[in-house]
Amino acid sequence: MNKPQFSRLQQSLQHGFTLSPKAVFQEAWQRIMGAKMPMLLAAIGVTGCWLVLNQLLVSVGGDSEQVSWQTSLLGLVISMVMAPMSASLDMIGVHRAVDRPIRPNQIFDYFRFLLPLAVTSLLMGLISSLFLPIGQLLGLPMVLSLLPTLILSVALMFTFPLILEKGFAPIQAITTSLRLFARQWLTLLTIHLLLALLFMAAAFTLGVGLIWAVPMYITVKGILYREACGVEGNTDMTPNATSSLNSAKDHFDA
Repeated sequence: MNKPQFSRLQQSLQHGFTLSPKAVFQEAWQRIMGAKMPMLLAAIGVTGCWLVLNQLLVSVGGDSEQVSWQTSLLGLVISMVMAPMSASLDMIGVHRAVDRPIRPNQIFDYFRFLLPLAVTSLLMGLISSLFLPIGQLLGLPMVLSLLPTLILSVALMFTFPLILEKGFAPIQAITTSLRLFARQWLTLLTIHLLLALLFMAAAFTLGVGLIWAVPMYITVKGILYREACGVEGNTDMTPNATSSLNSAKDHFDA
């Protein structure tokens, strides 16, 4: 397509967009070939940082059931620090979806957006935290109380890339992601359910299957963003660019 990519986003918001789960997974499978290692290393880096910071939180908070204000403050800092790193995984998927280079240390590229990403993370956490208490007040089982939170996590999947790739403000990115989800909610939920089943299958292989499951998850999210929002500066949006896929190589700058 040779039209401005913001028009892709406007078209998706106004008229919707089409997604085929089968086509998305087929393309993602092609795109992870030759690119699994940098995505795995990036995911390990983000997970490792999260574990270290949360271990720090546990050591400061101790075993007390009552969370002190120091622990709450540290938890807030951790969420702020992790926001750019979590968002980087989304951007790695977006880059892979349009054949841009990816590298493991890309997880450190977005700390200059720390403030908007941290604010967005807090807003999303606040919105998500409302459903569980409401469900408990209504006497719903835990599974049903958590269901709206899980659905909302899918509905907000475009938020971080909209900030980093389109330059949206936090509120604008959140509302835009919700509007996009409303256009294709059933297909998006189906795709994420299939991804969840993929991770469950990977667990039965003693974790070996994660070598494929993690890159698939990152790449599928990137393809979904490309199809719904377009990517700035990318004029070749043909999904089945097999020639570039076959010649794709890992990019290591870490």
